[in-house]
Amino acid sequence: MRIDSVHLGAFSILDDIFIARDDMFPLFMGGNKARKMVHIISDIEQKHCDAVVTTGGIQSNHCRVVALASALKNWKCKLVLHGSKEKFLAEKGNALLMRMTDAQLEFVEGNEIGPAMERSMEEFKLQGLNPYYLYGGGHNKAGVRAYVEAVDELKKALPSGTDIDHIFLASGTGSTQAGILAGCRQADWHGTKVHGISIGREKKRGIEAVLEALAFLDTDPDKYLADIDFMDNFLFGGYGKASPQLQDFVTRVAEETGVILDTTYSGKAFFGMLETIKRKRLTGQVLFWHTGGIFNLMA
Repeated sequence: MRIDSVHLGAFSILDDIFIARDDMFPLFMGGNKARKMVHIISDIEQKHCDAVVTTGGIQSNHCRVVALASALKNWKCKLVLHGSKEKFLAEKGNALLMRMTDAQLEFVEGNEIGPAMERSMEEFKLQGLNPYYLYGGGHNKAGVRAYVEAVDELKKALPSGTDIDHIFLASGTGSTQAGILAGCRQADWHGTKVHGISIGREKKRGIEAVLEALAFLDTDPDKYLADIDFMDNFLFGGYGKASPQLQDFVTRVAEETGVILDTTYSGKAFFGMLETIKRKRLTGQVLFWHTGGIFNLMA
């Protein structure tokens, strides 16, 4: 694997594959959650909220971004985390960055997330605050809209006349993939195929999640159904898990290209992209949307 890095704003070229570099997004330590948060901040301010309640795992990129953004804006912040409190207090990466803010923390089991968030909303209201309920992963209209606009940014940054035939990305809550799908239609890239590589969900639930996210923008999200490609054959054991094969792969990519991938998100997507290109003999111009995740390497 060889790299000729040609920077196009926030974009690079790896051999003949373009890379959209949200891992280099300049705010809140980067990643697709940081891009979403810029738009979510505007929504919070428009609704005159002064506190945020959200959720994620103990190494959540989203929760790290929300905690840092809340510190910047002087908002109260409550993170409802699922996972081991002991591991959270011992690990670095996103957990360390969350601990460095004054965000309030609560640790719950997965089935307790909803009630804990509702309870936190009521507690903030009793304090005279106007809290903002933020679904995990930035899964709301503002988060999806961020990627509609990101596609427009991509189109302007690419060399004139460049047609993108395939876009690959790590897909989790579905909002990033939904935004890119809608953005491609808005940009008149009707021939562009968007491939979501699942980082944890099975195919049926993943497609449902993308449709749920599209519903934030369109009253008829089912019209996108034929265009949703959500692949669950590169899970490597499930969310947050990785095999020796995947670990060796991200190391090799770093050694040969200088592009850093993590084993929770971008590594699975990049591996899945190369395998899909090979197995399906895809042709045309390919773009990999690097959604970040470097702090998952540093836990």
